[in-house]
Amino acid sequence: MQQHRDDPDKNGLFDDAFKPLNEDQAIKLFGENLKPRINSPWEIVILQCYLTILFTILVALINVKLKVEGVVISVLLGSILGVFPNVAFIMRMKISESNYKESAEKFVYTLVSAEFIKITLLLIIMFLVVSNVPQLKWLPFLGMFIITLQANWLRGLKLKFLR
Repeated sequence: MQQHRDDPDKNGLFDDAFKPLNEDQAIKLFGENLKPRINSPWEIVILQCYLTILFTILVALINVKLKVEGVVISVLLGSILGVFPNVAFIMRMKISESNYKESAEKFVYTLVSAEFIKITLLLIIMFLVVSNVPQLKWLPFLGMFIITLQANWLRGLKLKFLR
């Protein structure tokens, strides 16, 4: 028996009794938690920008009293280190969106190339910051970078105060 190209069981892995669920059946069976919490990857970038603004203002207010040179710029550069590579990753995935929906192989290629671009951009930014900003404070720089990375988890938790 010749199988069609769009047959989901072209490798013969499923039983004859297996029937995939449609979206409505899956939601009825598994509940509303099945729906994705994040509708767009840009929501993460927006949250990272909000966190950048919040922590920069907080550090600037604290620094008015302490007067430590380079703290605010270190926080801003740490957020740039977290935000820009994510933007590059999202843009790479969006550019090839129509291509990678065709096959898993193209999706994996797009994902790996986007991650390579992200890591390369991160290393370039880090090198440029470290070599060109003499007043860099490492703790605020890396701390803000980690905070921007945690935006993925914060958005996933759907905390009410972050909406």
